[in-house]
Amino acid sequence: MNKLTKAALITGGAATLAALAAAAVSEKPKVTSYVISTEKVKKPVRLLHVSDLHSSAYGKEQRKLIELTNAIAPDAILLTGDIADNRVPNDNAFAYTRAVGASYPCFYVTGNHEFYTGYAEKLRQIFASHGLTLLEGESATFVTKGGSLTVCGVDDPYGFPDRKHRFWEEQLADCNAAVQADRFALLLTHRPEIVDYYAETDFDLIVAGHAHGGQVILPKVINGLYAPHQGLFPKYAGGRYTLREGQTMIVSRGLSKYVRPRIFNRPELVVITLVPKNDP
Repeated sequence: MNKLTKAALITGGAATLAALAAAAVSEKPKVTSYVISTEKVKKPVRLLHVSDLHSSAYGKEQRKLIELTNAIAPDAILLTGDIADNRVPNDNAFAYTRAVGASYPCFYVTGNHEFYTGYAEKLRQIFASHGLTLLEGESATFVTKGGSLTVCGVDDPYGFPDRKHRFWEEQLADCNAAVQADRFALLLTHRPEIVDYYAETDFDLIVAGHAHGGQVILPKVINGLYAPHQGLFPKYAGGRYTLREGQTMIVSRGLSKYVRPRIFNRPELVVITLVPKNDP
Protein backbone atom coordinates (compact mmCIF):
# COMPACT_ATOMS: atom_id res chain seq x y z
CA MET A 1 0.00 0.00 0.00
CA ASN A 2 1.55 3.29 -1.07
CA LYS A 3 1.52 6.44 1.03
CA LEU A 4 -1.21 8.13 -1.01
CA THR A 5 -3.55 5.16 -0.65
CA LYS A 6 -2.87 4.92 3.07
CA ALA A 7 -3.48 8.66 3.51
CA ALA A 8 -6.73 8.40 1.56
CA LEU A 9 -7.92 5.52 3.73
CA ILE A 10 -7.07 7.40 6.91
CA THR A 11 -8.81 10.53 5.65
CA GLY A 12 -11.84 8.57 4.58
CA GLY A 13 -11.99 6.73 7.87
CA ALA A 14 -11.74 9.94 9.83
CA ALA A 15 -14.51 11.50 7.74
CA THR A 16 -16.73 8.46 8.32
CA LEU A 17 -16.14 8.57 12.06
CA ALA A 18 -16.87 12.30 12.12
CA ALA A 19 -20.11 11.78 10.21
CA LEU A 20 -21.08 8.93 12.53
CA ALA A 21 -20.38 11.04 15.61
CA ALA A 22 -22.42 13.91 14.20
CA ALA A 23 -25.33 11.57 13.49
CA ALA A 24 -25.09 10.08 16.97
CA VAL A 25 -25.62 13.41 18.73
CA SER A 26 -27.85 15.13 16.17
CA GLU A 27 -30.57 17.28 17.75
CA LYS A 28 -32.42 17.84 14.50
CA PRO A 29 -35.99 16.68 15.14
CA LYS A 30 -37.27 13.81 13.07
CA VAL A 31 -40.82 12.92 12.13
CA THR A 32 -41.92 9.34 12.71
CA SER A 33 -45.16 8.24 11.08
CA TYR A 34 -47.59 5.48 11.98
CA VAL A 35 -50.79 4.38 10.29
CA ILE A 36 -53.71 2.81 12.12
CA SER A 37 -56.44 1.18 10.07
CA THR A 38 -59.87 1.31 11.68
CA GLU A 39 -63.51 0.87 10.76
CA LYS A 40 -64.32 3.83 13.02
CA VAL A 41 -63.26 6.60 10.63
CA LYS A 42 -64.63 7.33 7.17
CA LYS A 43 -61.74 9.49 5.95
CA PRO A 44 -58.08 9.81 7.06
CA VAL A 45 -57.43 11.76 10.26
CA ARG A 46 -53.91 13.06 10.95
CA LEU A 47 -52.84 13.46 14.57
CA LEU A 48 -49.58 15.01 15.74
CA HIS A 49 -48.23 13.60 19.01
CA VAL A 50 -45.92 16.00 20.90
CA SER A 51 -44.29 14.95 24.15
CA ASP A 52 -41.48 15.84 26.57
CA LEU A 53 -40.49 19.17 25.10
CA HIS A 54 -39.11 20.19 28.51
CA SER A 55 -39.10 23.77 27.21
CA SER A 56 -36.24 22.96 24.83
CA ALA A 57 -35.43 25.58 22.21
CA TYR A 58 -35.96 25.04 18.50
CA GLY A 59 -35.03 28.38 17.00
CA LYS A 60 -36.11 31.84 18.06
CA GLU A 61 -39.65 31.73 19.44
CA GLN A 62 -39.67 28.03 18.47
CA ARG A 63 -39.76 28.96 14.78
CA LYS A 64 -38.24 25.66 13.57
CA LEU A 65 -40.64 23.52 15.57
CA ILE A 66 -43.63 25.60 14.56
CA GLU A 67 -42.65 25.43 10.89
CA LEU A 68 -42.29 21.66 11.14
CA THR A 69 -45.70 21.43 12.79
CA ASN A 70 -47.28 23.54 10.07
CA ALA A 71 -45.66 21.40 7.38
CA ILE A 72 -47.30 18.33 8.94
CA ALA A 73 -50.66 20.18 9.03
CA PRO A 74 -52.33 17.94 11.59
CA ASP A 75 -56.05 17.76 12.23
CA ALA A 76 -55.24 17.89 15.95
CA ILE A 77 -52.24 17.92 18.30
CA LEU A 78 -51.91 15.58 21.28
CA LEU A 79 -49.54 16.84 24.00
CA THR A 80 -48.66 14.13 26.51
CA GLY A 81 -46.89 15.99 29.28
CA ASP A 82 -43.54 17.47 30.30
CA ILE A 83 -44.05 20.26 27.81
CA ALA A 84 -42.82 22.55 30.60
CA ASP A 85 -39.94 21.87 32.97
CA ASN A 86 -38.88 22.70 36.52
CA ARG A 87 -35.17 23.23 35.71
CA VAL A 88 -35.29 25.86 32.97
CA PRO A 89 -37.44 28.90 32.12
CA ASN A 90 -40.61 27.93 30.29
CA ASP A 91 -40.66 30.66 27.65
CA ASN A 92 -39.91 28.09 24.95
CA ALA A 93 -42.79 25.89 26.07
CA PHE A 94 -45.18 28.84 26.03
CA ALA A 95 -43.99 30.04 22.62
CA TYR A 96 -44.91 26.68 21.12
CA THR A 97 -48.24 26.17 22.88
CA ARG A 98 -49.28 29.75 22.13
CA ALA A 99 -48.62 29.21 18.41
CA VAL A 100 -50.20 25.79 18.01
CA GLY A 101 -53.11 26.53 20.35
CA ALA A 102 -54.10 29.40 18.07
CA SER A 103 -53.92 27.25 14.93
CA TYR A 104 -54.99 23.70 15.78
CA PRO A 105 -57.26 21.77 18.13
CA CYS A 106 -54.87 20.79 20.93
CA PHE A 107 -55.36 18.33 23.79
CA TYR A 108 -53.01 18.28 26.78
CA VAL A 109 -52.24 16.18 29.86
CA THR A 110 -49.64 16.81 32.55
CA GLY A 111 -46.31 15.08 32.98
CA ASN A 112 -44.33 14.68 36.18
CA HIS A 113 -42.13 17.71 35.51
CA GLU A 114 -45.10 20.05 35.37
CA PHE A 115 -45.78 18.98 38.95
CA TYR A 116 -42.09 19.24 39.89
CA THR A 117 -42.30 22.98 39.19
CA GLY A 118 -44.58 23.46 42.18
CA TYR A 119 -47.01 25.52 40.11
CA ALA A 120 -48.75 22.97 37.92
CA GLU A 121 -52.10 24.71 38.30
CA LYS A 122 -50.65 27.97 37.00
CA LEU A 123 -49.17 26.10 34.04
CA ARG A 124 -52.57 24.59 33.32
CA GLN A 125 -54.11 28.05 33.32
CA ILE A 126 -51.49 29.35 30.92
CA PHE A 127 -51.91 26.42 28.55
CA ALA A 128 -55.69 26.82 28.68
CA SER A 129 -55.31 30.52 27.83
CA HIS A 130 -53.32 29.45 24.77
CA GLY A 131 -56.28 27.39 23.55
CA LEU A 132 -55.27 23.93 24.73
CA THR A 133 -58.00 21.59 25.96
CA LEU A 134 -56.91 20.26 29.35
CA LEU A 135 -57.83 16.67 30.10
CA GLU A 136 -57.80 15.68 33.79
CA GLY A 137 -59.68 12.43 33.87
CA GLU A 138 -62.07 13.88 31.33
CA SER A 139 -63.18 13.21 27.78
CA ALA A 140 -63.80 15.45 24.82
CA THR A 141 -65.49 14.83 21.50
CA PHE A 142 -63.39 15.87 18.54
CA VAL A 143 -65.30 16.15 15.28
CA THR A 144 -63.15 15.46 12.21
CA LYS A 145 -63.68 14.98 8.51
CA GLY A 146 -63.46 11.26 9.18
CA GLY A 147 -66.03 11.25 11.97
CA SER A 148 -66.10 11.97 15.70
CA LEU A 149 -63.31 10.81 18.00
CA THR A 150 -63.40 10.44 21.78
CA VAL A 151 -60.26 12.02 23.24
CA CYS A 152 -59.53 11.30 26.91
CA GLY A 153 -56.63 12.11 29.19
CA VAL A 154 -55.22 11.42 32.65
CA ASP A 155 -52.83 13.44 34.79
CA ASP A 156 -49.42 12.11 35.70
CA PRO A 157 -49.57 9.95 38.86
CA TYR A 158 -47.09 12.29 40.57
CA GLY A 159 -49.79 14.93 40.74
CA PHE A 160 -51.96 12.95 43.14
CA PRO A 161 -51.61 12.95 46.94
CA ASP A 162 -50.32 9.35 47.05
CA ARG A 163 -48.11 9.96 43.97
CA LYS A 164 -49.04 6.49 42.85
CA HIS A 165 -52.07 4.94 41.19
CA ARG A 166 -55.02 4.89 43.59
CA PHE A 167 -56.53 8.27 42.64
CA TRP A 168 -55.07 8.02 39.16
CA GLU A 169 -57.11 4.85 38.65
CA GLU A 170 -60.27 6.85 39.30
CA GLN A 171 -59.37 9.27 36.50
CA LEU A 172 -58.66 6.36 34.17
CA ALA A 173 -61.98 4.74 35.05
CA ASP A 174 -63.83 8.00 34.35
CA CYS A 175 -62.11 8.19 30.98
CA ASN A 176 -62.90 4.61 30.10
CA ALA A 177 -66.55 5.17 30.94
CA ALA A 178 -66.71 7.71 28.11
CA VAL A 179 -65.67 5.19 25.44
CA GLN A 180 -68.34 4.33 22.86
CA ALA A 181 -68.07 1.12 20.90
CA ASP A 182 -68.70 2.73 17.51
CA ARG A 183 -66.40 5.75 17.98
CA PHE A 184 -62.59 5.71 17.81
CA ALA A 185 -61.28 6.41 21.31
CA LEU A 186 -57.82 7.51 22.32
CA LEU A 187 -56.17 8.09 25.67
CA LEU A 188 -53.49 10.68 26.40
CA THR A 189 -51.17 9.70 29.24
CA HIS A 190 -47.62 10.61 30.16
CA ARG A 191 -46.32 7.24 31.34
CA PRO A 192 -46.05 4.27 29.00
CA GLU A 193 -44.96 1.64 31.49
CA ILE A 194 -48.34 1.20 33.23
CA VAL A 195 -49.56 -1.04 30.43
CA ASP A 196 -51.47 -3.47 32.65
CA TYR A 197 -53.95 -0.67 33.38
CA TYR A 198 -54.25 0.42 29.76
CA ALA A 199 -54.83 -3.11 28.49
CA GLU A 200 -57.92 -3.39 30.71
CA THR A 201 -59.54 -0.37 29.06
CA ASP A 202 -61.52 -0.08 25.84
CA PHE A 203 -59.33 2.54 24.14
CA ASP A 204 -58.28 1.92 20.56
CA LEU A 205 -55.13 4.01 20.93
CA ILE A 206 -52.97 5.09 23.86
CA VAL A 207 -50.32 7.78 23.33
CA ALA A 208 -47.56 8.36 25.88
CA GLY A 209 -44.06 9.80 26.33
CA HIS A 210 -41.83 10.03 29.43
CA ALA A 211 -39.21 7.48 28.33
CA HIS A 212 -37.17 9.87 26.12
CA GLY A 213 -36.44 7.01 23.78
CA GLY A 214 -34.28 5.31 26.36
CA GLN A 215 -31.71 8.11 25.87
CA VAL A 216 -29.17 5.89 24.08
CA ILE A 217 -30.04 3.73 21.09
CA LEU A 218 -27.80 1.21 19.37
CA PRO A 219 -29.48 0.73 15.99
CA LYS A 220 -30.65 -2.88 15.47
CA VAL A 221 -29.20 -3.80 18.89
CA ILE A 222 -31.17 -2.03 21.64
CA ASN A 223 -34.17 0.27 21.39
CA GLY A 224 -33.13 2.23 24.48
CA LEU A 225 -30.61 2.06 27.31
CA TYR A 226 -32.45 3.64 30.25
CA ALA A 227 -35.84 5.22 30.92
CA PRO A 228 -37.36 6.68 34.09
CA HIS A 229 -39.61 4.24 35.96
CA GLN A 230 -38.48 1.45 33.63
CA GLY A 231 -34.76 1.29 34.34
CA LEU A 232 -32.21 -0.33 32.07
CA PHE A 233 -33.24 -1.63 28.64
CA PRO A 234 -36.81 -0.32 28.87
CA LYS A 235 -39.46 -2.28 27.00
CA TYR A 236 -41.47 0.83 26.17
CA ALA A 237 -38.74 3.30 25.19
CA GLY A 238 -40.41 4.47 22.02
CA GLY A 239 -42.35 3.09 19.10
CA ARG A 240 -45.53 1.17 18.43
CA TYR A 241 -46.82 -1.58 20.72
CA THR A 242 -49.84 -3.86 20.60
CA LEU A 243 -51.25 -4.22 24.11
CA ARG A 244 -54.05 -6.55 23.07
CA GLU A 245 -56.03 -7.25 19.92
CA GLY A 246 -57.37 -3.99 18.55
CA GLN A 247 -55.47 -1.82 21.03
CA THR A 248 -52.30 0.09 20.13
CA MET A 249 -49.93 2.16 22.25
CA ILE A 250 -47.56 4.63 20.60
CA VAL A 251 -44.73 6.06 22.69
CA SER A 252 -42.99 9.23 21.55
CA ARG A 253 -39.25 9.60 22.09
CA GLY A 254 -39.92 13.22 22.92
CA LEU A 255 -38.27 16.54 22.14
CA SER A 256 -36.11 17.17 25.20
CA LYS A 257 -32.55 18.33 24.57
CA TYR A 258 -31.61 18.97 28.20
CA VAL A 259 -30.02 17.14 31.14
CA ARG A 260 -29.27 13.72 29.63
CA PRO A 261 -27.47 13.09 26.34
CA ARG A 262 -29.31 11.52 23.43
CA ILE A 263 -27.22 9.09 21.38
CA PHE A 264 -28.59 7.90 18.01
CA ASN A 265 -31.88 9.14 19.45
CA ARG A 266 -32.96 12.29 17.71
CA PRO A 267 -35.79 14.38 19.15
CA GLU A 268 -39.04 13.18 17.69
CA LEU A 269 -42.43 14.35 16.50
CA VAL A 270 -44.91 11.55 15.93
CA VAL A 271 -47.58 11.59 13.24
CA ILE A 272 -50.42 9.11 13.59
CA THR A 273 -52.81 8.76 10.68
CA LEU A 274 -56.11 6.99 11.17
CA VAL A 275 -57.31 5.50 7.90
CA PRO A 276 -60.55 3.72 7.01
CA LYS A 277 -60.24 -0.05 7.02
CA ASN A 278 -61.28 -1.52 3.70
CA ASP A 279 -63.94 -4.19 3.87
CA PRO A 280 -62.61 -7.61 2.80
